[in-house]
Amino acid sequence: MDVYHLSRSLLFQLNPESAHDLTLQLAKRFPLLATPWGGTSSSRLHCSVGQVRWMTPIGLAAGLDKNAWALDFFHRLGFGSMECGTVTVLPQAGNPRPRVHRYTDEASLRNSMGFPNLGSESLAAHLQNRPQDFPLGINIGKSKNATPSEAIQEYAELYDKLAPLGDWVVVNISSPNTPGLRDLQQESWLKDLFNQLRPLRAKHGKEIHVKLAPDMDDENLKSLASSLADLGADGLVATNTTHIPERGVGGVSGRLLRVKAHQKRRMVLQIARDRKLPMVGVGGFEDMNDVYAYWAAGGSTFQIYTAFVFQGPGILRKLEKGMDDFLSRAQIASLQTFLDLNLTERQKLIGQFGQML
Repeated sequence: MDVYHLSRSLLFQLNPESAHDLTLQLAKRFPLLATPWGGTSSSRLHCSVGQVRWMTPIGLAAGLDKNAWALDFFHRLGFGSMECGTVTVLPQAGNPRPRVHRYTDEASLRNSMGFPNLGSESLAAHLQNRPQDFPLGINIGKSKNATPSEAIQEYAELYDKLAPLGDWVVVNISSPNTPGLRDLQQESWLKDLFNQLRPLRAKHGKEIHVKLAPDMDDENLKSLASSLADLGADGLVATNTTHIPERGVGGVSGRLLRVKAHQKRRMVLQIARDRKLPMVGVGGFEDMNDVYAYWAAGGSTFQIYTAFVFQGPGILRKLEKGMDDFLSRAQIASLQTFLDLNLTERQKLIGQFGQML
């Protein structure tokens, strides 16, 4: 049994949120704990998302380190990028506990946290001395009681304050845990939002991505993705967690989200390709099978969270080795070269050299 799985067996005896908080505090105070698992990623895995160059296509999804406490730790682990947040303008306690539930046999989590975070002032302070060679996105959200019009002002304030401190910003309108948030996934509200954001985007130059929910019906999801391209979004993130009523309140991530996330992402990827929008995949990535399926549908970079919780830092090395071996078998010099191929050529190479397990 390796060090992580020994630690995990102890941590999993705690309730999920306590285990998360303890781990994050240790990572914050002792970033060198990442050393046994860290390493220098192959330069052939560098790739671009819009204006930003990722060190590998594997990012850490938002939610794990909301307040950007442990950037140095996750950088040392070897993530290709990281997204902090979701952050709100003012500190927010979130919903009552218990609000995180672990499904160990199904490698899944359910959370109803409601954006607990220390607020934008605290996050801004934490980001002053962040590792500059570690690509960082900032996920922003509305406060619990904000009306739709107030939410527009909050998103604008958050972008204006935090965009200079990160490399891109993600507008979160897709969490199931904040009242009325998913109701904002409509073109009329988004048009008003981007009317406020566009001048700030021109001012700061940092790209704006929008994170989408997997629980929209297919036509509305495709329509929304297409509308975002017209309104001024620089990219899309798909998908957030899913609500499974029989499991209880909150959003489910991990293996229980996997099939739905892949299905919805394929739809969004069609729009993203047609409209030349970059897209970051998130939700249900566990192994190279998921990566190959995503690449075959036109995807490129992706983020993990729940699989990282269950598999530990070893998942980074496992995926990196899988990608590096694929490039070697296919005799392709770099991942970016592969990602620049058209869809037919990608699918042919994956069929020949992907070794789907």
